[in-house]
Amino acid sequence: MAYLKERHLFPGGNTSKGFYSFYKYILSQEDGNRILCMKGSPGSGKSYFMKKIGAHFAAKGYTIEYHHCSSDNNSLDAVVIKELKLAILDGTAPHMVDPIHPGAVDEVLNMGEALDMDALFLNKKEIMEVQKKISKTFERAYRYFAAAKDIHDDWSSLNAESISTDKISTVTESLKEEIFHTQKSGYGADRHLFATAFTPNGIVTFAEDLVFGFENKFILNGGPGFGKTEIFKKIGSTAQRKGYFVEYMHDPLIPERIEHLLIPELSTCVLTTNEISQTSFTGKVYNIEDFCKADVIAANKEEVAYCSKIFYDLIEKGLSLITDAHTIHDELETFYISAMNFDVANDIFDKVVKKFEKFE
Repeated sequence: MAYLKERHLFPGGNTSKGFYSFYKYILSQEDGNRILCMKGSPGSGKSYFMKKIGAHFAAKGYTIEYHHCSSDNNSLDAVVIKELKLAILDGTAPHMVDPIHPGAVDEVLNMGEALDMDALFLNKKEIMEVQKKISKTFERAYRYFAAAKDIHDDWSSLNAESISTDKISTVTESLKEEIFHTQKSGYGADRHLFATAFTPNGIVTFAEDLVFGFENKFILNGGPGFGKTEIFKKIGSTAQRKGYFVEYMHDPLIPERIEHLLIPELSTCVLTTNEISQTSFTGKVYNIEDFCKADVIAANKEEVAYCSKIFYDLIEKGLSLITDAHTIHDELETFYISAMNFDVANDIFDKVVKKFEKFE
């Protein structure tokens, strides 16, 4: 199957481990024709620039990936023009991306050329104070997400007590039989990103759009601790051994966990209806609890309910702090917007378009 002509993802996330990046999977050095690492301050038009680039090449019929910023889901961290193997990445903090193979694949795009540095120097003290507030607010949010993860671990351990290993293995084998009927040569590549993120607008997910048009959808229903990530890993490794490319969409709180798995060449995806995104899908459903010990689930019901309440309270507080950080960040952007020369920025845009069009 072919992807939709417009895809939306998160290359990084605000997690229990702080900011977590899958930036290297936006466009690999091996596959990329040109990767521009955009450097520039808040308010220097980086996201607007990437949206313009995406719209320009979308109008020509190319598939565009919009990689959104988890700290402002209406802004972009990257844009990819799939067929031309071109990308622009926000290379500023917290991503801190620099060219790996300068000139051969990637290069720096300096939006600072459009800034009035003298005007910014006059506001040096205020800018530094606002940046400190932003950092402290994010640190607090990450502490709440880390606390939520601890409670989540307890919730998971309670559910894990009910697992019947043999029955869970049956689910895995059943999925393999339904998914894999053919085999390619070689070993399939993998890609790791987020479909869901903790943002200033709450928990935002692009999962439904990402799997639009997939013919085969398998849904794993069940809370934390029921072994869904292990099922994903086994299905993913089987797909790769059979030569298929796999996209792993990771959990926004605990990035080691997998939320969804996509095998586009087979028009197949395995999805979760989980405790974070709470997204419902249509397809063949596996209720994991049906394969577990019902008496243990019943015995732990009250403790699980208590963990669940504390978990969502902590997540809500973390999200409110992400929102506060975004509000403060808006204050920071005002300093830079007033120092921006948009004529210079437009000239940079025109040069990038010409550079990219050489690959058509």
